[in-house]
Amino acid sequence: MLENERKSMLMQRRILGTLCILLGPCSLLFGLFGLGTNYPNWYWSISDTYYANSRMFIMGLLFAISVFFFAYKGYDKHDRVVALIEAICAIIIVAFPCDPLQPEVTKTGLFNLPVKLSQIIHASAAFIMFIAYGYNVLFLFTKNKGEKTAKKKLRNIIYIVSGIIIFICVVLQAVYVVNLLKIPESVPFTMINEIVMLFAFGGAYLIKSEALKCFND
Repeated sequence: MLENERKSMLMQRRILGTLCILLGPCSLLFGLFGLGTNYPNWYWSISDTYYANSRMFIMGLLFAISVFFFAYKGYDKHDRVVALIEAICAIIIVAFPCDPLQPEVTKTGLFNLPVKLSQIIHASAAFIMFIAYGYNVLFLFTKNKGEKTAKKKLRNIIYIVSGIIIFICVVLQAVYVVNLLKIPESVPFTMINEIVMLFAFGGAYLIKSEALKCFND
């Protein structure tokens, strides 16, 4: 890989990592400006903020994440395929919003579909996307060419821990969705879960991008 291509890829990774980390906190922060006008459950998940005043910001951020994943080449075809899956899922999440659980909302999204159908598509895309995130961090970031340095071993430990965290959160979310995990309604479990996964993924991406020099060789 040419040096210019490598620098471009590292910059893409830094932007992606930063955008993923910002997605959850910003959806909450900007949603606070709509207190009193947002739906009561607007903060339950990042997806629910689609129906809050922060809607356009969150849609823009997800769209930007999708664009960068579409443009991301990676080191080989394996990287490229995973990035394309992540990009497509992000676009689907934007185009097919979740069900806001409000009686007055019957149709939603780019194609004005019934909310129940849109919810199925949305949830499926989100599930696949987070699985791809975990796979990316756990199995692709840990690849190594040549001898492993001490710093590479440290980075791999962080990638492994980050990937495991993402997969644990995915399982917890699945258990929560089918009502096998009882959480008080006042606790925005999905939002917390999503923020943890995005921080794990975004942090791993920043380390992979060589943005945090203390982890570089």
